[in-house]
Amino acid sequence: MKQQPKFIFNTRNYIIFISSIILIVVGFILMTGGGSIDNVQFNPEIFSLRRITIAPITIIAGYIGIIISIFYND
Repeated sequence: MKQQPKFIFNTRNYIIFISSIILIVVGFILMTGGGSIDNVQFNPEIFSLRRITIAPITIIAGYIGIIISIFYND
């Protein structure tokens, strides 16, 4: 009798993985914008707290979540 192959990931791993992907996408969305309208004038909005601090921390948290989803074991 053949045994069913056992999957490496379970449901919780996939939930963590998908939520981490969503977190990375949200981080990149937070990083967008702030450009100049006519490509000549400087727009200081490019150096806002959202783009310099919050978005990179969100993206790094997403990548850490992916690593956790890979190594998570019940």
